[in-house]
Amino acid sequence: MLASRIRVPAAWRPVLMLAALLAGLLAGTAPHARAATTQDTSVTFRVQATTEGETILVTGSAPQLGAWDPAKAVPLGTTAGAYPHWSAGVQLPVGATVQYKYLKRSPTGTVTWESTPNRSLTVSREAPGNDDRWNVAPVAATFHATATTTWGQNLYVTGDLPDLGSWDPAKAVPLTTGSGTYPLWSGAHQLPPNITVQYKYLKKNPDGTVVWENGDNRTVFTSSAGTLTVNDNWR
Repeated sequence: MLASRIRVPAAWRPVLMLAALLAGLLAGTAPHARAATTQDTSVTFRVQATTEGETILVTGSAPQLGAWDPAKAVPLGTTAGAYPHWSAGVQLPVGATVQYKYLKRSPTGTVTWESTPNRSLTVSREAPGNDDRWNVAPVAATFHATATTTWGQNLYVTGDLPDLGSWDPAKAVPLTTGSGTYPLWSGAHQLPPNITVQYKYLKKNPDGTVVWENGDNRTVFTSSAGTLTVNDNWR
């Protein structure tokens, strides 16, 4: 049998050709558009933990961390020179807030979880990540700083801990503000309990140069209350 042909009126042919062209363009560009919206960054999980033959792992609420399944937890590594410090890098979506915990796995497969509450981390390209201690609950520290800035400047806090970037501006913790709160800038980060922390604020210009605030280093004691809030003014 001969296949029947549908005659298309001449007036409709340009419209159909344009529709086919647009459909091809959308099909070719849609996957790239989806890929462009995926923004992951490497987050380094660090924990200080002594072991007796066990392996240290991290798991949490994100699929990349195994979604709380010990069998899918991410193993951390160490060396003779780094022990008892363990670390591992994990790709996580920027802006996501992830809950996580560390666990120990014995050579026979026995799993021991931390008994402390879940830890929390908000993923940022600029945040240095957390420097944790096994089974020690961190202090949720909130930094508030009043500072005026020029267009394109942003405020950061850094200090003498790896959690605050170890005085490296490139690893400083970013603070944020808004039209309803400026010139008040705020940011939260987890810190170890029961230690004295030295810290300072800095401004980053659009060209990457850094302006440090004046005066001596600021100090604060984290205690073990679970939370810490500081209210400062740029100097």
